[in-house]
Amino acid sequence: INVSDLTFEKATEIKNKFDANGLKIFSLGSPIGKINADESFDTHFEKFKHTLEIANILEASNIRVFSFYIPKGAKADDFKNEVIERLGKICEVAKINKVDICHENEKGIYGDTPERCLDIFKAIPELRGVFDPANFVQCGENVISAWNKLKGYIKYLHIKDSKTDGTIVPAGVGDACIAEILRAY
Repeated sequence: INVSDLTFEKATEIKNKFDANGLKIFSLGSPIGKINADESFDTHFEKFKHTLEIANILEASNIRVFSFYIPKGAKADDFKNEVIERLGKICEVAKINKVDICHENEKGIYGDTPERCLDIFKAIPELRGVFDPANFVQCGENVISAWNKLKGYIKYLHIKDSKTDGTIVPAGVGDACIAEILRAY
């Protein structure tokens, strides 16, 4: 089950098991922001607020989000203001709850290029980043250049590798410059 769909009871059960084993949860890998940028945001925002409550139960200090899929045939820049408004609203509520929101770059969302990720980070200073080098490879971006542009905003890394043809491969086997990114991080 996706973490955003957990009941409060199940989250409490998970938290108790983690506590019993001396483990902490750093970040929730939510699906928030994985809807089209032109879809209604109200229901999705309610799902986010539920996910935030789950983060509080689990004592996770971070929630990973995305910056909304761009509808087929549309231009990403046409959705810049909508994306920033939605992510800003998410960050505003999270800040009250002392949880950091971390945006991950992914193919097909507004923030799938380093430049558009920068747009978001500059517009929402409290937003942090999850750097996924494989997703930049899949978008045809230079991973090292992307890192150099975004490194000041990155809170953590998604260790995933990809070949330029889009094939996901074990970390260090593809074209995502995993070793170089880890050294730089």
